[in-house]
Amino acid sequence: MMGARQVGRARPLVVTVFGTRPQFIKLAVLWRPLEERFRSVLIDSGQHYDWELAGVMHADTGLRLPDLHLGVGSSSPAAQIGRVADALDARLARLRPQTVIVFGDTSTTAGAAIAAAYRGIPVAHIEAGMRSFDRSAPEEKNRLIADHLARWRFCPTRTAMANLRREGMRDGLHAVGDLMYEHWLGQRPSLSPPAELPPGGYYYVTTHRAENVDAPERLRSLVRILSGLDAPTVWPVHPRTRKRLTAAGLWQRLRKRPNLMLLPPVPHSRSLALTAGARMVLTDSGGVQREAYWSGVPCLILRDVTEWVELLDCGAARLVGLDARRARAAIDRRWIRRPVTDRIFRQRAPSRVIVRTLARDLARS
Repeated sequence: MMGARQVGRARPLVVTVFGTRPQFIKLAVLWRPLEERFRSVLIDSGQHYDWELAGVMHADTGLRLPDLHLGVGSSSPAAQIGRVADALDARLARLRPQTVIVFGDTSTTAGAAIAAAYRGIPVAHIEAGMRSFDRSAPEEKNRLIADHLARWRFCPTRTAMANLRREGMRDGLHAVGDLMYEHWLGQRPSLSPPAELPPGGYYYVTTHRAENVDAPERLRSLVRILSGLDAPTVWPVHPRTRKRLTAAGLWQRLRKRPNLMLLPPVPHSRSLALTAGARMVLTDSGGVQREAYWSGVPCLILRDVTEWVELLDCGAARLVGLDARRARAAIDRRWIRRPVTDRIFRQRAPSRVIVRTLARDLARS
């Protein structure tokens, strides 16, 4: 176990569980500060398992290789949560860490939180308190599980803190900011618009949520939106999305559109550059919404709700769902953007705050 060997045996042992692309990005800025203070074991659940989504992320972000890989693969959310919890249980019994760190709102998040809680191991949930208030969404269920099982709830915004208090949580709330902002700040000096595309002259699209790509009618609505865009459009297509497009008979139709550039998933550094150079971003990703805001690029959110309400309030993003008329009206309407006033959202080094908080509390226990 690389992290466990690199630091003294007397230090507390912390296990960090991750497994999806956004979690790679958040861990990329956390793992070094973490391993300065703790013995550290990194466990990849394998929720994102192919090279395009996961393998490339180590080289792209500088994240070291994991100590353990659970290999849970693809399945329904409930099955994935069960596989993560089951695969992790025996390993946690053997490792006996002082805490387990989880991120965000995925099956990996919920499965790891459940496994740790049943072993009596305190859970630290990073990006706690985010809510869409759509209980039908798998991500919302995962957030609720992790938040209510956690001892430490590390919140990225003032709204997130308020959400937790409304649900009766008063202890273990920490306003730390957003690890993705810290990562973006580190990448900003090297960002340059793609040479093959006109700066500010193209749309950048990302979409991966099951609610948008698994239902054929919603997928056709997405295609209608993209077909109506009036400039070159760059779309790195998630493997599951491509599979659904092919099954619905839409993939070949899209390939014939001259303005549409269909790509395989791109490294995160490339996605940041594409975002920074775009006229506008269209996405259902919470991470890409924030990256567009930090890059000063308007964003259409291809959902009916967003957890990042600060972006709506300041005029940096607009909700359009998968309605082509709403999307066109939002593009054409004048954009008036103001800075986000929430100082929590703007904190520049949340990784250090998280590590200091854990070190202080574990020293007392």
